[in-house]
Amino acid sequence: MFGRKENDVKPVTKSSNNSNLTYLAEESEIKGSFIAAGNARIDGKLEGSVHVTGSLVIGPTAVLKADIEAQNISIAGEVRGNVKVNELLELSSSARIYGDIHTKELIIDQGARFIGKSTYDGSDGSQNASSAGKSPTVPLSAKNNDKQQN
Repeated sequence: MFGRKENDVKPVTKSSNNSNLTYLAEESEIKGSFIAAGNARIDGKLEGSVHVTGSLVIGPTAVLKADIEAQNISIAGEVRGNVKVNELLELSSSARIYGDIHTKELIIDQGARFIGKSTYDGSDGSQNASSAGKSPTVPLSAKNNDKQQN
């Protein structure tokens, strides 16, 4: 049909590195729901909601006004909304989050901005909540042990 022969069609194969990757480019903008089965990367603008069944990368040029849910999330851009992560949330030094986070594990690089509440679900089922904007704390015993060992 339309002048194309059947043998002109090339099969689509998945790359092992980008298996099931959904991508929103820097120049793109979406208003509504962004739903992806598998992994996703967002470098553009999005207003609405985000649900990803795998890992989500929010690039440094991304601006999201959305509630977000995924298995793992790495944020380098700006998020205005609540973030729910089943496993690991990573905030790079350029990350800016204005909203509450709920995660099992959290890594925050120096320079990241976070304004909101954080809720942690430990592997033992316990929950800890802390206020945002505070520096990470280390127990005094751990600080003293480091000094004594040096």
